[in-house]
Order: sequence, then structure tokens, then C-alpha cells
Amino acid sequence: MTYYSRSATPYAPNQPYNEHIGNVTDNACWSLTKALRYWRGNAIAESLTDILGTAALFHDLGKLDDDNQKVLCGSNPRAPLPIPHQDAGVAHLLAQNHILSALLVYAHHVGLPDMGQIQMQDPPLRVACAKNRAVVDRSLPELMRRHMESGVGLLPDAPPLASPLLAIDFRILFSCLTDADHGDAFHASSSNSHITVQPQLPLRSAHRLEALKRYISALPPSSTLSEQTRNELRSVFFSACLASDCNTPLAECDAPVGTGKTTAVMAHLLRTAQKHGLRRIFVILPFTNIIQQSVKVYRKALVLPGEKPEEIVAEIHHRADFSDRESRQLTALWNAPIVVTTAVTFFETLASNHPATLRRLHNLPGSAVFLDEAHAMLPTRLLPLAWHWIKHTAQNWSCFWTLASGSLNRFWEISEFQDIAPATVTPVNILPEKKRAQLTVAETARVTYRYKRKVLTLEALTEWLDTLEGPVLVVLNTVHTAAATARAAAKKFGKGNVHHLSTALSSQDRETTLNLVKLRLISQEHAKWFLFATACVEAGVDFSFRTGVRECASLSSLLQLAGRINRSAAFSNADIWTVMLDSADPDVVVNPAWSASSRILLEFLEAGKSISPDLCTLAITRELREQNVSSELKKLLESEDACAFQTVTDNFRVIVNDSAPVVVDTALIERIRGFDRTITWRDIQNGSVQIRRHIRERMVVEESSRYPGVFMWTNAYSPFLGYMEGVLKLTDIDKNHYAIL
Repeated sequence: MTYYSRSATPYAPNQPYNEHIGNVTDNACWSLTKALRYWRGNAIAESLTDILGTAALFHDLGKLDDDNQKVLCGSNPRAPLPIPHQDAGVAHLLAQNHILSALLVYAHHVGLPDMGQIQMQDPPLRVACAKNRAVVDRSLPELMRRHMESGVGLLPDAPPLASPLLAIDFRILFSCLTDADHGDAFHASSSNSHITVQPQLPLRSAHRLEALKRYISALPPSSTLSEQTRNELRSVFFSACLASDCNTPLAECDAPVGTGKTTAVMAHLLRTAQKHGLRRIFVILPFTNIIQQSVKVYRKALVLPGEKPEEIVAEIHHRADFSDRESRQLTALWNAPIVVTTAVTFFETLASNHPATLRRLHNLPGSAVFLDEAHAMLPTRLLPLAWHWIKHTAQNWSCFWTLASGSLNRFWEISEFQDIAPATVTPVNILPEKKRAQLTVAETARVTYRYKRKVLTLEALTEWLDTLEGPVLVVLNTVHTAAATARAAAKKFGKGNVHHLSTALSSQDRETTLNLVKLRLISQEHAKWFLFATACVEAGVDFSFRTGVRECASLSSLLQLAGRINRSAAFSNADIWTVMLDSADPDVVVNPAWSASSRILLEFLEAGKSISPDLCTLAITRELREQNVSSELKKLLESEDACAFQTVTDNFRVIVNDSAPVVVDTALIERIRGFDRTITWRDIQNGSVQIRRHIRERMVVEESSRYPGVFMWTNAYSPFLGYMEGVLKLTDIDKNHYAIL
């Protein structure tokens, strides 16, 4: 008799049980085998494979139940199964004392739990409903008979674990199972004529390193003396990275802003990958717009003849993870040889307990990871746990990490930090001391830091901006404030003299704005114009303004802004102003994340301290002590040590909000409403923005019935203000006390 694991869909027939179990077991074990090439931990590789393979064999055992088969033999893929199908596999594995395999099966739909809570359940890992448990227990012998009848084999016995697995190791095992399960489920229930599996292409590090050298040597010559000086420094840096130590698993780089870290550190990573046989390179950036710029450079410099750029350098702007069957094709995975993504996406994946999110994690082992602009990668409270993951994957999964920033704070040196997360290995600087000094000297005379003591409303700010030498870059602390200020400035200076850049714009509109700004900076035909932006422009963006203005936020933010002002030293000096905005102004939205760091920066400015990267570690030390977050730091690490997966997921939030992808591209919205099955995760990424839940609810944003988890923006949107066009219009109505009908 044929048993089924999946109902028929309009695009595919019912999937046989043995086909699904075989595919998931093979693919899960294959993913783990590739990861285990880089395993250096105490556990025997065969033991890890046995845990995973055993879970894969029995993860859908409960689908063989008669009541479940009645549903699965049908053609309604959304019909719920009357008996929780994971419980039979859990019951069987617990009886065989395969505890970790049982945990994988229990979690493969609901997510990894807090182990402390599970252990208090009676019985552990089983469904709460006693009636359902009784049904499963009575039918278990028959389910096992059907399982064997289906021709699904058993794995050979493997040695037991030599030592307990850490939580991050277990997430990697879980990743292999969920990726195999979700991937097979999607392909079995869809018409695959237009869907191709994301290829596992080789890194080819030696060839890409040679391509990178050719790219650097072919860059156009300097046109001015200042450019020549800057390019000579970049050449020094690039050569130093080509000669750097490739054996250290933890490296740091504190080269000043504007010295070409994008390509120079990549040279170090490719050499490291070549020497150690690594399979992938990750570039982790704090802001989405830097991703576009970096990806453009990497695709020009690293893609070899005959290759498709988007398959070699993956551009992943934000976390878009979908567990719903119809939306699974929209989940972005880490399959490319070079993955460029945000710190939010990367670290929240490591912290996650969700099956859809963890699908990609098994691709991390055996990677070189470049944490660019590391000063901005995470809030202070999350650093100890991130540092724990960095050290563990370096020592046990052959990952090589480089933390780089022109304003690097060496948090691992702080005494409070060492008390809770001691450094067994400390980062080694990839630059020799003489090279570092040579690069630093050139940075000191480029800008002057100034402080405007008067608190300003947005109206007063725009009036004062008129007195500054242009072009002027103005960085504000929130998306709302940036958009409101840009709108006010456009009324005063004319819309043609004002640009706006933030995550309120789609990636396509951000790229258009960035390109326009760069063209205006190059042409220099008119100086009196402004760019209003959020912190997304502070790091890694290659442009140079005459004057900078920064709403008070933090020392590292101020230092990073300096890299966008007088970048090529075309002027003998340039000003960077710190300003305070009036929180009573209805269009000024305060960002509480900056409260402690802004106060510390103000004290530095009031005391007349010389603003420099040397203050960065002191600033973060004071922030730690003033916020008194030591207990909070310890709690996260303790939760991780206790395998409290749900608690870690809930508390490890880089940005504390409930954002979701909202499509703003009208053509893409029509495709979604037309049930277009050719839509990919790249389409969603390029045509959407991330919007917080409270804004979605306030603006009554529609969720797609075709792709649950994807929302569609039908309010006002413009390439100038993005979705804030609609939000500000509603805010204006609220301020004027009109009714919203």
C-alpha cells in the first residue's frame, strides 16, 4: 500500500511517504556532511550524523496514522492533520533513548523550545493533550510496521556523543533537518518548471583573489593631488592585507575610514579561504544601503567569466523567513560562495529557534566572516553572546572572523566584559604597527568637530543649515525625523536641492538616490544642496560632502560620519557639527537606543576632548557601566548555556520591533494578487521595505493571502520619502485633528 506525506496541490500529485522521508534524510545528512568537513569539536562526526539521520527518518512518522492519511490522500494542502504528526516520532525515539533526535523531531515545525521548560513537562517533548498521546501510543506499533513496509531503512549504530553539544551546534543540526524538510516540501507541492534549486557553487578563492588584484590594478588613476595621496594609502593597505597572517581565527582591522576596507579585507579573506579550504565568505554590514554598494564592487571584482553575478555574490538586505508552504520559495538562503547581508539578519539567525530562519545556518561552518563596521554591528547588551558564538565557531567549526572599523571599540578588553565572557583567544590586527601609524597620520587633519549648544526645532534646524557651506550631509536618529526634516527642507530650498535616504525607501529607490547623490558630488555644479539621511549612510558609503551635521547619537557614529566628509581631503579642512533637536517638536521622534551613548558624547564635547577613535573603547566602557547592564548580559549567556532556545530568540533582538517585508512596488503587488508563481525572494527583497507592526496596523496594511507573511503597501509612496510619504500625511491629519474616515 502507498502512504503519503503530502496532499496533492493544483500543481503536483500527492507525495509518497517513502519519497519524502528518503529525500529529507539524504539531503539533511548531505548538508551536515559538508559542514562536518570543518568540525573540530569533541563530538564524533558519526554521532552527529546519527542524531540527525535518525530524526529525519522518523520526523513524519505520525503522518502514517489512518486519520492523517485520510487528509494526506486528498487534494487540500491546507487541511489540518487531526493528530499532531510529530508526536509519534517523538514517542518512538524517546522509547529508544534517542533524546536529541526526539528533540529535533519535536521542534521541526514548532521551533526549538526552552529545555528547562520541556524537562518540567510530564512527559517531556510529548503533546500536551493526553487523549492525542493515548491515540499515538496505541497506534505506534502499526505506524512502525507501515514505516518499515514503505521501504525506509534504518541507520547503522553510531558511537554515543563524547561530550554535550552547545546550543549553537544543535541549531546547526536543526538547520540541516529544516532546510531539507522545507526544501523537499516546497518542490514536491509545486510545479517545478520555473523553479531551480539555488546552486552550491564553489568559492574558487585563488581565482577570485587574482580577479580582485586585476580589478584593483585597473582602477582609474588619480585626477588630483588629494586623490593621489588617498589612493597611495589605499594601495599600502591593500598590500598589507595581501601579506597578512592567514592563520589567526580572530582578526581585527582598525584602518581609518576611506582606506578601502571593502576590497583590502576581502583580499585577506580570500587568502585565508585559499589556505584553509573554506567554502564561503560572509560580509556582514550594519546597513542595507551599504550592501548595495559593496555588492556592486564585489560583483565587478570577483565574478569570473561565464558566471552569473547574482549567483556568486548574494545580496540579502533583510530577514524574510517564511514557514508557510506557499511562501517558502521566498526565504533567502546562504547558498552563494559570497554572501553579503546585514548584522540583523546574520546574528538573529544565529539566535533563532524558528525552523524557517534556521534553514540557512548550516552553511556557516567553514566560512571566513568579515564583520565590516563592527562598531555598529550590535547593541552593547548583545555583544557577549555574539562573542561566544564567534569564539565557538572559530574554534569548533573552522570559521575565520575579521572585525573591522575605522572606529573599532575593543569590547573584549573591557573588564566587565571579560568577567562574563572571558577571551580565550583575542583578535590579532592584520595590519603591522608601522602601516597602522602611516594610515592614521593622514586622517588627523581632514575634519574639525564642532558642537552647536542650542537645542533646535526642525524649523530652526533648516534655517541654520542655510548658513553652512554645501553640499551638506545631515544625519538624523530616526526614519521619521529624517523624512520630516527632508520634507521641510524641500519646501525651503526647493525639492531639486534636497535628497532623502533611509530604509523608508525600497532598495531600488535607495540605489537611485545614492547614484544621483554621487553624480552631484562629482559634477560640483552647484554647492547649495542637502542630503537628509539616517545612520544608514554613516558607514561604508563612498561619497564626500563639504559639511556634516549629526543629531547627537554616539561617538562611533560621529567618527563614522567623518568618513563621508572631505573624504579625499579636497579642502584644507571641513566641519562636522553635532546638534541637539527639541523632543517637544511633533516631527522629532526620539530614538531611545541613543540615550546613554549620546549623553556620553555630549560630556566629551562639553569637556573639550579631542574626538578620535582612541576614545571608542572608553565610550563603550562608560556606556556599560552607566546602563548597569551586567546582569542583563549574564542572563543571555546563561539562557544560551541552558539551551533556552525560545528565551534567546525573544531577547536577542538587534532592533526591538516586529518588522515585516511590505511590498511597495505596484507592479509586484499586481503580480502577487494575480497569483504569479514566478515570484522569487529577490523580487520581494528588491520591491519591499521593512515596516514595524505598529505602523502596519496604523496604516491598515494588507497581508497577502497568496504569500502569508508578505504585506502590500497601498498608501502613498514616493521615491523621495518612501513609505513615509503616507505616514507623514496621516501624521499631518492627526496634528490638525481631522477625523480619519
